[in-house]
Amino acid sequence: MADAIEIRGVTKTFPGVAALTDVSFSVRSGEVHAVVGENGAGKSTLMKILGGVFTADRGEIRIDGKPASIRSVQDAVAHGISVIYQEFNLMPELTVAENIFVANLPTRRPFPLLRLRSLREQTEALAARLDLDLAPSEPVKNLSVSRRQMVEIAKALHQDASIIIMDEPTAALTSSEVDKLYQIIRTLKAHGKTILYISHRLKEIFDIADRVTVLRDGRCIGTEDVATLSHDDVVRMMVGRDVKHFYHHAGSTLGEVAIAVSDLTKKGSFEGVSFSVRKGEILGIAGLMGSGREDLVKALYGLAPYDSGEIRVAGRAVRIASPKDAIRRGIAFVTEDRKDAGIFPLMSVKENVSLNVIRALTRLGGAYIDVRKERALLREYTGFLNLRYASETQAAMYLSGGNQQKLVLSRALAAECGILLLLEPTRGIDVGAKAEIYQLLGELSRKGIALILVSSDLPELIAVSHRVLVVWQGTITGELEGADIDENTIMQCATGSRRVASGGR
Repeated sequence: MADAIEIRGVTKTFPGVAALTDVSFSVRSGEVHAVVGENGAGKSTLMKILGGVFTADRGEIRIDGKPASIRSVQDAVAHGISVIYQEFNLMPELTVAENIFVANLPTRRPFPLLRLRSLREQTEALAARLDLDLAPSEPVKNLSVSRRQMVEIAKALHQDASIIIMDEPTAALTSSEVDKLYQIIRTLKAHGKTILYISHRLKEIFDIADRVTVLRDGRCIGTEDVATLSHDDVVRMMVGRDVKHFYHHAGSTLGEVAIAVSDLTKKGSFEGVSFSVRKGEILGIAGLMGSGREDLVKALYGLAPYDSGEIRVAGRAVRIASPKDAIRRGIAFVTEDRKDAGIFPLMSVKENVSLNVIRALTRLGGAYIDVRKERALLREYTGFLNLRYASETQAAMYLSGGNQQKLVLSRALAAECGILLLLEPTRGIDVGAKAEIYQLLGELSRKGIALILVSSDLPELIAVSHRVLVVWQGTITGELEGADIDENTIMQCATGSRRVASGGR
């Protein structure tokens, strides 16, 4: 099989950082080739070089055996390369159709008038071909994170490129959407397309890839046939060590009820929801996208105000209408969208950590910030979460995904919360960072913090949770404990085909 891409000695440096050093490997025509590595290993930098966003300092790229000069996105497109980036590149005010066909909108000649009917029909035809549930006229700003990801996929695939790069394409997708993407990839492969597939979910590598290349610290560790490797083999290549005790179940002693919810209702999202969480308990929440699980957790933080029902914190009835109310009650929140709603990308690492408690760090009635206290706070959470950054003044946007997630966690914990809400806390981070997050959740549980965890990663949810609630169409269909917490039971409850009460009754 001929090589679709040859990467020879590619090197890329940024100020003070060697992102890629002498990277060389090849990708065969018509194969699904995975590229894996920890956050900061250089995967995204390499993909952006192939996509024309960055230019390599040294090295050569050959496409179909010929040297390729890729110095812009247009050059990449001209060489038949299309990229689906992990971070969305959509225009929220435009419709689904306009975003997908933005580079070649159908117009009437000789006047540049948009042919709306043609645009709608082309979008519907593409969605049908890819089996995607997308409404052409829907503004992208109204879509969930997972549906925005499907728009990105459609946008890239409509160009009919010969080489398709997918950077974390399933990070925001449900299990059924992942299966749909797998089918799209198999169809593309059957038509001779070459797929470069980047993912932190190692199961996907074994599900879909033919070969895998591992990067570590900007260097190529090796390329192997997936069939010859085990999960542990790939992890060792990625991190240079064994990641023991990958999941860290809390094993803590549970205390009194920290938060209780009774008959909570938000019209159109969830209805009559009741549950409680004790100090030191990790309560997992499962459910398909659109089930209401995200709005339920956001309601506890005042981001999706509820219509009726009661919330009690430490036994006292409270009304939470805004994040300010939640913070005042000792409730912290970690968003699933760290880029747009989590970190403050242009602010420093130090500022990102201290932002929620800035008043406590001021002196003379708020006249100025006590920098020594602020630095001490940063040092505390740097040690606790193993944060990695170049300096305290480094902008958050330049951190790896795993360290950005730890930064969001640091800011939440700095407020000394007693209740921590987490939406997809390990989405888009590598296996090493995931292990650290799991260990952290266990430590927080042992400290007596009540945690509510929403995750689409069922093995993760099963392994770290004391109990799991399953939400279907805005109602709780499962409350699972102990041996009842398994993928089959969760999926039956998540699809409405079964109801399970506490203890499996």
